[in-house]
Amino acid sequence: MVLADLLMRNVRNNPHKRAIVCRETQTFLTYGEFNSRVNSLLNALHDLGVKKGDRVAVLYHNCHRYAELFFALMKGGMVLVPIDFRLKRKEISFLINNSQTTVVVAGNDYLGVLPSQVDIPTVRNFICIGKAPEGMEDYEYLISSHLSQEPQVTVEEEDLATLYHTSGTTGLPKGVMMTHKNLISIATNTLIAFQVTPDDITLHTSPFSHVAPLWPLLIHFYMGGSNVLLKKFDPQGVLEAIEEEKITTWNSVPVMIVQLLNYPDIHRYDLSSLRWISYGAAPMPVEILKRALALFGPILIQVYGLTEAYPVTLLPREDHILEAPEEKLKKLRSCGRELINCEVRVVNEKGENIAPVEIGEIITRGDHVMDGYWRLPEETSATIRNGWLHTGDLATVDAEGYIYIVDRKKEIIISGGENVSPREVEEVIYMHPSVAEVAVIGVPDEKWGEMVKAMVVLKEGKKAAAEEIMDICRNNLAGFKKPKAVEFLDSLPHTSSGKILKRELRERYWK
Repeated sequence: MVLADLLMRNVRNNPHKRAIVCRETQTFLTYGEFNSRVNSLLNALHDLGVKKGDRVAVLYHNCHRYAELFFALMKGGMVLVPIDFRLKRKEISFLINNSQTTVVVAGNDYLGVLPSQVDIPTVRNFICIGKAPEGMEDYEYLISSHLSQEPQVTVEEEDLATLYHTSGTTGLPKGVMMTHKNLISIATNTLIAFQVTPDDITLHTSPFSHVAPLWPLLIHFYMGGSNVLLKKFDPQGVLEAIEEEKITTWNSVPVMIVQLLNYPDIHRYDLSSLRWISYGAAPMPVEILKRALALFGPILIQVYGLTEAYPVTLLPREDHILEAPEEKLKKLRSCGRELINCEVRVVNEKGENIAPVEIGEIITRGDHVMDGYWRLPEETSATIRNGWLHTGDLATVDAEGYIYIVDRKKEIIISGGENVSPREVEEVIYMHPSVAEVAVIGVPDEKWGEMVKAMVVLKEGKKAAAEEIMDICRNNLAGFKKPKAVEFLDSLPHTSSGKILKRELRERYWK
């Protein structure tokens, strides 16, 4: 089975079923209509000389055209290289050159950050979505000028499908090779876990340039559900879409849920159609989780994973409860247990399973694990050892197999010889009612080597003093874990997946 099969099954069985709703362009496409555009696009790419195995970079926001591009490339055995449109020209140039991309598809709004051809010499074709300048192909013209007959391309399970790049929170991005087999495995695993049906209508708010929104797209295509796309996340747009489109499933990230919780008019909207809300890509503070459960009810599901294997674990709806004994409540702090068809262990330096009181690294194996890093065999060998992907995430595990992430190996703060988990400190600071977001980092200190510092964003219209933040930590944490400094910021830098870019925060102090 390959990715094009997900589309073709619905073309055969549900050609008149609505596949895509793009709220930005007010475009509504059935599976039959969607497939016709996909075929015309792929036939146009063939006429441009694009062939199986070629890398195609896409610089665009969520839209029906992004989904068309994805399935056209999958049908043609080409490789999707998603690029976050918020990146700078230098960063985009690196991703295109690193992937040896031959075609760039970019929205007209993003041409200003697109490198010149001199800087990206492997690119042979430029395609523009929107008004195309001289020297670029027009996306819609390519579709309208080519027939929609099914292209004849043989695609195998082991063929490379996507080349997502790691977020670069700890260094230069690495290209993550995912084959059709990898992505079908991810779709199958999540489809079973989330029990998606043909009646489901899902909302896409996370940018397709990140791997996290890919599995919801795949599983709803798998089952013949409907996909509603928003150009970008904004609380009002999300609430309107849920009410008007009768959304049943939504994959989010914690920062989105926080913004919804803080939206003053949220109670005016009918959200009763929602069947589940998944969240991942960044830690969800327990205090925020409690507020979300109080508002939405027990419909939240947590997924944990990384670009190299997504998802890996799941904390189901039945574990998202507020009224329960403490032993049950503590599971809210976990990322759940291994997803079906995913083997997951937490091991020490010797590769042995840890005891519940110990801290180890999360490792995983299965068909959901990447094929390797693009053109980085040594990095691949260092990350995948004896068939196990080493995530770099530190965790504990309880007797029932629930995994509790402590932090990233590279983010642990060593202050005066003591290991401090930023996440543990952040969880405590979120207990302050005025805190909207927080990032805890280690900064240089002559006495301690590293000093714990908290970067805090307050809720709109709220106030707090640094001493209040210190006090709440002093009352809930060991002295060596307490921040020695607190800085208030208007906002924190984020990746497209919602992760806080702590690397950018640390750079100011460690340069």
